[in-house]
Order: sequence, then structure tokens, then C-alpha cells
Amino acid sequence: MTRFLLNLILMGIITIAIYWLIATFIPALSVYSIPIALLLGITIGFFIYIQIDNRMGP
Repeated sequence: MTRFLLNLILMGIITIAIYWLIATFIPALSVYSIPIALLLGITIGFFIYIQIDNRMGP
């Protein structure tokens, strides 16, 4: 599996997990849960991808 595909899968899993956390524990934010989950999931996933890419090198 390439690093790029692994990153996309990681972003998806993180996004779903954040959506579940918001919908379960903070129901007052349920209207904004999808945009918040997408923003945080993609940002955290990209950060992890950068960290993995910097450790592995070219």
C-alpha cells in the first residue's frame, strides 16, 4: 500500500471517529458535526502523513 493511499484511508478513519465523537458526546453541535469532522479529520490526517513522510525520507 502506498503512503498516499494509506493517508487517504487514515483521513477517512479519523474523520469518521471525530464525527462519531461529536455526534455522541456533544449533541448540541450535531448541525456542525460533519464540517467539523471533515476539517479536523483531514487536518490531523495530513499532519500524520507529513510526520510519516519526514521519518521515512525519499
